[in-house]
Amino acid sequence: MSDEVIKHVFISYVREDSDHVDGLCAVLEAAQIPYWRDRKDLGPGDAWRAKVRAAIRDGSLVFLACFSDNSRAKEKSYMNEELTLAVDEFRQMPPGRVWLIPVRFDSGDVPDWDLGAGRVLSDLNYSDLFGKEHTAHAARLVTTINRLLGEKRPDPATALAAVEQATSADRTDLLKRLTKEMLLEPSRRIELDDLVSQEVQRVLAVLNDKDRLTGPLAGTNEEQIVRIAEEAQHLWTLSEPFCASLQVASRWGAPESLMPWANGVRSFVAAANKPESGKPALIELRHLPGMVGVMTAALACTSSGNWTNLKALVVDPSVRDRYEHKPTPIIEATDPHKPFGSTTDWVTNALARAITTGRDLDDSLKDFTERRNGKYHTPVAEWLHHLLRPIFSDQWPDDDAYSAEFDRAEVVLGVLEQDVVNVRAAANPERRSWGRSHWFGRSTWRSQSHGNPVADLLHEFETQGAQWGALKAGLFGGDEDRARAALEAYQTSFNDLVSRRLF
Repeated sequence: MSDEVIKHVFISYVREDSDHVDGLCAVLEAAQIPYWRDRKDLGPGDAWRAKVRAAIRDGSLVFLACFSDNSRAKEKSYMNEELTLAVDEFRQMPPGRVWLIPVRFDSGDVPDWDLGAGRVLSDLNYSDLFGKEHTAHAARLVTTINRLLGEKRPDPATALAAVEQATSADRTDLLKRLTKEMLLEPSRRIELDDLVSQEVQRVLAVLNDKDRLTGPLAGTNEEQIVRIAEEAQHLWTLSEPFCASLQVASRWGAPESLMPWANGVRSFVAAANKPESGKPALIELRHLPGMVGVMTAALACTSSGNWTNLKALVVDPSVRDRYEHKPTPIIEATDPHKPFGSTTDWVTNALARAITTGRDLDDSLKDFTERRNGKYHTPVAEWLHHLLRPIFSDQWPDDDAYSAEFDRAEVVLGVLEQDVVNVRAAANPERRSWGRSHWFGRSTWRSQSHGNPVADLLHEFETQGAQWGALKAGLFGGDEDRARAALEAYQTSFNDLVSRRLF
């Protein structure tokens, strides 16, 4: 073995924290950052003190001192000896040099080791690798280390490693932040595309897991309802990071840069439309990721006037129809009701009640079955409205503004699907009826007291004519007559639903 010491990150810890250090090392390895760890780098018969001293003094570009209740409880440890050597090295470095970085595995204090010149170890910025901020701190730590190693920014593996290590909640915030950082920087587009592709593959792995979504449903009727609702919640949790990234891309990306997200939504819808045997209530839930993706894109695009992005994300992409084997626009291949087509409305009402009250599904179901509370007019839309709210909190801090834009997005999707139906009917006049749009929701009952978004959209079209943003973007084929026909047909269906709900 060569005596040359490779430049690295030195990790100092007590053996009782090995599991925590394993996680830290996994992030460093995924980010392709070399590190020195006693268990990995000391061989049988090595003069360990000499090896450790050389690793710290000669090869360490960063020294990570990892603390926990385990390390604080020890009066004597090899870690203390390593830290003593590190402090000696640090004292010889110029002021302001970042080299010694404390890491905490719990909320305890960083010890007040004397660093000289009136400084103590607890004065240094530390990284918290525990709790809700674990992922964010891990990402910043990797970024700092890369900078100290001479990298101006993290390489693609760094961001992928940080996201891969994240919990679901952290993953959503981290992916949204990374999308904001990378989207408008051409040099980082490959990295961003890889991040989005990684999220798409995570979702597809579950959608294609036959054992998960086609297994038997056991128990009482109430237990089966809760089981289906729990699976719906899980699919949303799985899809949320992708949707958070999609929200940013829909608002700020250019149409030509949206392919990773457009392909992602299309892949989700295609997976849901594959014929599968099993329990229909579970199989149909596969529509959920694609459906929430379509709604996320529509809400982000319509509210910011990005009609060209809406066209690229939810109008142009198509999937193969499972029966006629022809391309079907994804806006028609999925809708809010597809994930719950074979379930009773107990499932969707339990989901809506749980998310609006913060209670668990069992208790929420009892609101209807035992406490005899009234059901929601549009439970799927109610659930979806509350699901997406956190993703859009930075865009609309005001709840009323968010609700109004949600209504508008529902209507825009409905009109666009109606256009698809109209075009197909015109091409096949021998077929008397091709049905109507299925994108209806909260806006139907809210229109009586919060404004009618269909009338507003029709007025927008009539006022602007050929200059209407949707037409200029190529929606409705850029044809005013097509747009008017779709708007009027959808308005008829919309008004019919409103009158039936009122009377």
